[in-house]
Parts: sequence; structure tokens; C-alpha cells
Amino acid sequence: MNSDEKNSMRNYLQKQTTEMPLILDEELSYHNEAFNHRNDFKDITKVIDDFLEGDNINRFIVLPGLRGVGKTTILYQVYEYLLKTKNINQNQILYISCDQINKITKCDILDTIEFYLDEFHHLTPRTINKELFLLIDEAHFDKDWSMAGKIIYDQSKKIFMIFTGSSALKLEYENEAKRRMIRNSIFPLNYSQHLKLKYNYDTGSISNELFNLLFTSEIDKSCELEQKINMDLMGLKNYTSNDWDKYFKFGGFPSVMHEKTERKACEKLYESVDTIVTKDLGTIRNITKDSEDHSLRLLQFLAQKFPGEVSQATLAQSANTNKSTVNSLLRLLEKTQLIFHYEPYVSPGGRVKKSWNYYFANSSIRHAINFHFGFSSMKKEDYEGILVENLVASALFNAMNNENYFKFDVFFDYGKNTVDFLIKKGFENPIPIEVGLGEKTKRQITKAINKYGSDYGIIISNTTEVITKDDNVIYIPIKTFSLL
Repeated sequence: MNSDEKNSMRNYLQKQTTEMPLILDEELSYHNEAFNHRNDFKDITKVIDDFLEGDNINRFIVLPGLRGVGKTTILYQVYEYLLKTKNINQNQILYISCDQINKITKCDILDTIEFYLDEFHHLTPRTINKELFLLIDEAHFDKDWSMAGKIIYDQSKKIFMIFTGSSALKLEYENEAKRRMIRNSIFPLNYSQHLKLKYNYDTGSISNELFNLLFTSEIDKSCELEQKINMDLMGLKNYTSNDWDKYFKFGGFPSVMHEKTERKACEKLYESVDTIVTKDLGTIRNITKDSEDHSLRLLQFLAQKFPGEVSQATLAQSANTNKSTVNSLLRLLEKTQLIFHYEPYVSPGGRVKKSWNYYFANSSIRHAINFHFGFSSMKKEDYEGILVENLVASALFNAMNNENYFKFDVFFDYGKNTVDFLIKKGFENPIPIEVGLGEKTKRQITKAINKYGSDYGIIISNTTEVITKDDNVIYIPIKTFSLL
């Protein structure tokens, strides 16, 4: 850093140190009501408590996730927890945003932290003799973030670090740093988490019971909790009957939880999508303005199409580019976790040759993109059916990547007149899942049960108002499934 940059950095760090405690109430409340904590916060504070009690092994947490899922809020809440609950002096806590540092000088986390320690503590990482907490937001703006974390980790057992950033943080890190960090991906909210944050209502173990239901067909505990939740919601303060409909169309992101209109919420969500494409993609790999435009065209095309495999040639035509560029951009977009894919359930040799099905991080991202570009000519019920399938696809994806659950795989059922998804644990036979709105008969799911030798199948729809089991077919209401 030159002298001007050093002066600017010094001023920025001084401001962060002195002003952060003053802005917590403003950043962590809405209409004078303090924000509730998501479950991830409890996991993080447990690690912090252990650190303060002498555990110097686990002191580097990485939180990757999409924009708007609440990563910055978690950092603010951690700051408040340290300051007000653990009585840590504010001079021992530093929150910085690498995006803001980038406006001063090219972001280098290691240089910034060493400068901070020298200027404000007159120490180096090796000589620091008191606990110090570094809360680093938007860490992906430093391409060497993982190496910086590794070096700081190795130099001092007194420093506790939390890095947040785009979902690429989960994929791009220095191998030696991997052994030192705790990675906890922050996903869009399921409906259970939505109810916790918005209404401070705890749905108990419903998520775990629904997951257990998927792989065992045991419905009793899920039914019991479902009945309790439905009764509780009827008497829940400020809860309205259209809350789930709002969650379905533009929920999942705390950043828009309190928006009053669909228009404002969708505009805000699309701004996040646009920023991911125009800023975050470039932190993973250098791309051109044309590539950004191609990416947005790809997202528009995928958002408007019916779920199902799509050829690379069709995607290339929709994005006005070539198949090689499409393949590269799809991989990049998956790294940001804006989209993800499922492969067909076919033989290993055939899997390579078949196209993949692409879905969005959640249904509200898909809806926001369509809201921005304009809806296609499909009927409303068809469009909402697409959103429901995306909701189920993303719920399964998040469960598949949840380290608290056992490992399983998700596929789509290849062919005509097939079910939507197949979930498979180890060497067991796949379990077919059919998704949709309106009356869903047993014909298609029964065909899949017989085809794959499954013990049972699952229909997720609004066919029933509560979880029901009819012979070897389980019906789960869409709203209940969104609690997974």
C-alpha cells in the first residue's frame, strides 16, 4: 500500500473499530424488533464458546452462500454476541468487508490484518497475547483468502476468524487450509427457518422427521408435528394465511422478508442475481462483458422453460453463443449456487451422454428472474407447477448437502411419462417422487414403484391437506414439505 492507501485504510479500520457497536441496533432490528437468530448462529456461537474455554483447534469458520441469505447479519449478530454476551472488548473485535477494502486498495486480507495488528495493537500475529476476533465479510474478493486464513491460523492460536463470501468459497480454497477450517454453507431459508426468523416460531424436529419419512416411509411423528404446527400457526401473532404463498414466490432470503410488495421483493432479488453475475463470477474466473450477458440469457431461458433435460445446442442458441462457452458458464453459475443440476437415473455409461436438468437455488430466485424479464405465455397453473417442482428440487439439494443428514443422491427419472425425482441411499432401490399441483393420481407413481422395485413412492402436491399414506403411496402437502 502507498501512503495514501495506508491513510485511507487506517481511517476505515478506525471507523470499523469505533462505530460498529453503535450501528448494531440499526442493523439487527426491524421496527424496533430485534432479528431472530437462524440455527447456524447457534452452531457458530458454540464454537466460539469452546474457543474461549481453551479449544484452540476450531477457530476458522467459513460461511459460503448466495447474496441475501443473511451472512452479513450473522456476522453482526456474532459481533453483538461477543460484545454483549461474552463481554469482549470492542478493540478485540474487527468486522471488515473486502468489498469495501477493494475501494481503497486491491483487497489482500493478510496485509490488511497485519496492518491492523501493527497500527492498532502494535503486535504481530505471533506476538498477540489476547483473544482477537476477525469477522471478514465478502472474503471472495481476495483470491488468496484461504491462504491468508491458513497463515493467520498457523501464526496465532489467539485469533478466531469467520470468513463469509459467495458460494465459491466452498469450492475454491488452498488444500492445506481445508484441514484448518470449519465450512458451513448458508442456504436459502426453508419454511421452518422462515417461521423462526420472521415470527420466532420453532417448528421443533419437523425437518428431521420429514427427512426420516423420505427414507423409511414412517409418517407418525411427522403427522403429529404437522398437526401441531398447523394448529399453532392459526393462533400465531401477526401470522397471516397468505404467508406461505409469499414465501413460495419471494421467500427464502432474509433480505426481502419484510418487503411489503411482490414487485419490490422480486426487484431486490433480481438485483442480487445481477450482482452475482456481474461481480461474483469475476472473482472465480476472469470473464468478459459478453460472458456476463450470455450468463443472464442462460438464466432467463432456464427460468422460463418447463423442467426437463435440455440440449447444449438449445442452450447455446438461447444464449447466442457456442456450446463450449455454455458449458463453461453453467459450471461457473453452479459454483455460485444460483443453479444446480440433477443427472438422469440411467446406467453409468449412459449418464455421460444424457443432458442434465437444471434448477435454481430456490423457487423465488426463479420467480424473480421471470418477474424481471417478463413471464412467458404459459398458463398460471403450469407456471406455479414449475415453481413447486423447483421448490422440491432445491429442498432435496439442500438436504443432500446438509452434513447433519446421511449421504444420499438425487436423480431425475429419464424417459416419457416418468416421475420427477428419484432419491437413492447407497445400494438401496431408488424411491420415486412425483410433484405437482392439482389432483395427482397414483398411476404414475405406482408405475415407478414397480419399475424400480421400490417399497413405496411419494407424491408432493396439494392433493391432500395433511400427510396421508394410501397403501404404498405417501402424500405430502407442498406447504408441509417446505418445512424440510
